[in-house]
Amino acid sequence: MIAKIIINGKEEILNLSEKKVVLDDQGDEKYYVGRMLYYLLKSVYSIPRLYGYLKGDNPLESWKQTFEMTFLQSLRSDLEISSTFFKGKFELDLGAIQLNGILNGTQMSANVIFKEKPGQIASGIQGNFQVDSFYYSRLEKIKPYIIPSSRAGLLYAFSKFLVYQYERAPGIPKAFGVAAEFINSMLLPQGFSDEIEGHKIWIDENNNIYVDDIVLYNATSNILSLLALKVFLTRGTEKELIIIEEPEAHLNEEEKNLVKKWIDETKSKTLIITNEEGKW
Repeated sequence: MIAKIIINGKEEILNLSEKKVVLDDQGDEKYYVGRMLYYLLKSVYSIPRLYGYLKGDNPLESWKQTFEMTFLQSLRSDLEISSTFFKGKFELDLGAIQLNGILNGTQMSANVIFKEKPGQIASGIQGNFQVDSFYYSRLEKIKPYIIPSSRAGLLYAFSKFLVYQYERAPGIPKAFGVAAEFINSMLLPQGFSDEIEGHKIWIDENNNIYVDDIVLYNATSNILSLLALKVFLTRGTEKELIIIEEPEAHLNEEEKNLVKKWIDETKSKTLIITNEEGKW
């Protein structure tokens, strides 16, 4: 998968087929590139099978229009609920199709370009199923996660929402934007226990999280940052992309080397957004 993001006239081409991609140039655009990419990939990943929604006598054109509409509905929902808006252009090479578009605040557009087409297309429902099966099986999807640079502060603020609760919906409202995307993806199972730099991270019977004998929100920033990074990187899969803003935040050199090890060992692909040029 190749992604091209253009923000403030600055173009970034990201080869997401690679195990690790690093954005370490100067300027703030790289943060917007990462966050915009996160929401774009999340919307692509959420698209279901479409054959039941296709209308008209041309299954190919109907699939294109339905894909564009479904993608934009998902993207608009995420961005408007969280009041998160971007101004830029994108091109996503998704295998059998290319998805191009423009985001300009609340205004957004998307256009599917077919790179491959199925052979003889049947009529009626059979044709709808044929077209959808052709593209769905060839569509490159990857599930994105994002770890913002403010992760330690977010864990201080929302630590009580981190433990998965079976009795109620977990997490925080999507109106919190990237904070919600991060916290709601980091949910820990009841009974969770781990060790980081000689410190035990554990959950008691009342679903309170501790670092040794200190409640999580009183722990140091470096331990909180390491906890977030370890959770995502050690449980990642081949079909995921973890976007990490400033992996160096709050860490000393020894701790940075530990994070580099986790990045090298994770099964997921990673996009590193850093201010440390040439170090990741």
